Amino acid sequence: MKKRIVAGIVGGLLAASFFTYTTLEKSEARDAYSTYVKETYQEQPDIELSRDWKMGGYVGEVTLTKEPFAGTYFLETYGDGSIHDNVLETYWEREAERTIHERLISQGILKEEETIRAEVPTGVSDDAQANVTPTPTSIYETSPETYLDVSIMFHEDWNNADEQKQRILDVMRDIEPDVYSIHFSFDGKPGGNDDYTERYMMFTREASDIDPSFLDVRTIEDLNAYDRLYGFDETTFMTEYHFDGTPIEDKTTR
Repeated sequence: MKKRIVAGIVGGLLAASFFTYTTLEKSEARDAYSTYVKETYQEQPDIELSRDWKMGGYVGEVTLTKEPFAGTYFLETYGDGSIHDNVLETYWEREAERTIHERLISQGILKEEETIRAEVPTGVSDDAQANVTPTPTSIYETSPETYLDVSIMFHEDWNNADEQKQRILDVMRDIEPDVYSIHFSFDGKPGGNDDYTERYMMFTREASDIDPSFLDVRTIEDLNAYDRLYGFDETTFMTEYHFDGTPIEDKTTR
């Protein structure tokens, strides 16, 4: 009986200590994030905290109200104690999506309903973020060609037509000064269920064993020489295809 009582007391003390430590840790994280947001964005919003199972500690969620950064973002503490957010990444992505979409539509290359998605990979923009104050700074002032990835979705099925290939070339020529990577997607109709019908291709500034450099693809003949699409079948496994729709059985075949 005494052993059970002692064990219960010890367990209660440990639980109380853990609760106190957790509460203190959470309070310190909230204070640190609040100070960071106030100094960086001149706002004092509430910070929602949740366990950061990847980095340890807590990840914060914050909603800014002042333009141009109005929106909800996350805050994360790195192992060295530095705090990082995705505010500029998100702002730059939105700007790239809007301006590239408008540019391609105005030149008759893209249809209004076709979409642009831009991505600045998390972490890649840290150096720029450290050197750029959080003002309405354009992505085009921060060397986007070093890390801006853009996805162009064409609302049409791939049928290996020269007109489709020419559109690919037109897009690449128009935006190549401003991006690092371009992903073209051909998967169906607006509002339709496009699962398992996607066909796509990737181009980057530096050619890899898988994807060519869009700087080297200049003509329809260059595309035909590449002759490779990717796609997903009904079982969701990725398949490689020739432009004519036949699967590429040998993964090393170019």
